Amino acid sequence: MTLPGEFRIPRLTLPRRATGRWVAAVLVAVALAGCGLRGARPTLPPLSAETLLDRLAARRTEVSSLRARARVHAGLQGRWVRQAFLVRRPDAVRVDVLSPFGLVLALGARDDLLWAYPPADRIRYEGAATPANLARFLGAAVAIEDIVDILLGTPPVRNPTGRAQIVATPEHEYRVVVPIEAGTQTIWFAGDTLLVLRAEESHADGSIVRLAFGEYENGFPRALEVRTQDGSPVKLDYEAVETNVALDPQLFAPPPAPRVLPLEGARGAEPH
Repeated sequence: MTLPGEFRIPRLTLPRRATGRWVAAVLVAVALAGCGLRGARPTLPPLSAETLLDRLAARRTEVSSLRARARVHAGLQGRWVRQAFLVRRPDAVRVDVLSPFGLVLALGARDDLLWAYPPADRIRYEGAATPANLARFLGAAVAIEDIVDILLGTPPVRNPTGRAQIVATPEHEYRVVVPIEAGTQTIWFAGDTLLVLRAEESHADGSIVRLAFGEYENGFPRALEVRTQDGSPVKLDYEAVETNVALDPQLFAPPPAPRVLPLEGARGAEPH
């Protein structure tokens, strides 16, 4: 019964077979509408590999030195260790490994010399700044110039032997592949900021070095990771960073010590 002034919506009755098809059509329409609301991710604008590599080269010239404190984790079974860093282009690095009780090990490289000084032993160890020697303390077999580049927030500089190729990836990144002597260097750039995200260098001898850069602040990455073909990563999280600071060359010189021995006799950098 309908009272005066009221109206009744007539009930829509569908055949039983049509009901399932009708519900499915409604769900598809809702899903398509949702996609339309979100919108498709815009494609990356075309860029040349040279443009991105020129930006990277400019970044290297913008940051010439660094003073920082960081937490470092080396190896699969390692633990986070606090370290202080001094870095200056092209080939000067000093690392002070710290514990709650003070300095455990001072490690420095300048020109072709690598030195290590554990204050408790009162012995200074010296040797050539080769990738093999650096790996004993830093966890990765990398040349000192490459370590400087990485600690200053960029992949190592390389001389191309051919034209670089660029691809826009489904992950909204630019991948640039650079042919180098006996290998390739591949660098991934973020599609929106054009900052370096990752890099990989592979050589004909099978050696591979992978890098990751993240937690950018003011264009500088606060999180770094180095991984070689043995799979053991070295992770570094900067806690405080000062870039382009004036650093006295003497800071990278080996400290005086009563005894000087070959580097092969030094123990690793991690505090006991």
